[in-house]
Amino acid sequence: MTDKPTSRTLELIYAAQSDLDRLTPQQAADALETGALLIDTRTAEEQAADGIIPGAIRVPRNAVEAFLDPTHRPLFAPEEAAELPPVPNPGDQIIVLCNHGLASSLSAASLQRIGLTGATDVEGGFQAWKAAGLPVE
Repeated sequence: MTDKPTSRTLELIYAAQSDLDRLTPQQAADALETGALLIDTRTAEEQAADGIIPGAIRVPRNAVEAFLDPTHRPLFAPEEAAELPPVPNPGDQIIVLCNHGLASSLSAASLQRIGLTGATDVEGGFQAWKAAGLPVE
């Protein structure tokens, strides 16, 4: 028996994580410096309380797939599309970050399922990023 807490939800998250090449906060910061797309799914309230990562793009968790899926982009009105993140290419590195590194794993796995094979997430999420002393505004 394991001491690791589990539930059906956590089992789903752990399964998603096992299929990702997850990044440490430092690896994510390095990738951001070289052009990776960093998607921050934290709520506006979380960002206001803890700060934002320079260069990160805020996308609500419930919109990650629709906003980043190149095949979905034509379904937006032009004025809506103008407000969306850049359209990634299938192999582009997309790094998803949430508060603690759980929901972001589900987002990254979902992005991979829709063909964005360069999607991954950050181990420990924003809290690990901040604890590592990486840039926060």
